[in-house]
Amino acid sequence: MRKMILSAILSVAMVGVALAQMQASSTSYVSTSYVVDVDPARYAGPAGQRVMLRVGDQPRHVVIGTQDEICVQLNRVEGSDVVVARVSALRPEPKTAAEVRLVGPNVSPGTYRSTPWGLLLRVLPKDAQEKAALPVLGTDNSPVCTL
Repeated sequence: MRKMILSAILSVAMVGVALAQMQASSTSYVSTSYVVDVDPARYAGPAGQRVMLRVGDQPRHVVIGTQDEICVQLNRVEGSDVVVARVSALRPEPKTAAEVRLVGPNVSPGTYRSTPWGLLLRVLPKDAQEKAALPVLGTDNSPVCTL
């Protein structure tokens, strides 16, 4: 009888471990880096910039065209698939940091989202990233800034 109970407990434990491994591998599809379009949204202003950002990286200083500079950081909301951008304007007119939800439920892929001062941000969908002809600015070597 003891052997049966011990076998049952061992079987349940093995199934639990297998399910935990499946859960961990199923969440590994969540991207850790995103291509983000940043547009200052000024009429007849400079073109936007396409930037590669890593989730959880330090805030990075990004130059957009000749007029605009921002400090931007991507973070994942703890316990979810929601990704938010913390962004502040450094130039031409400094603005305090704002959070913009870019990825998650009720956010259509490729939809521009706006900061309170009008800066537009969007995550480029995976299929559009492959077809994109615009160059992507990597931020790994960009200076770290403060939000």
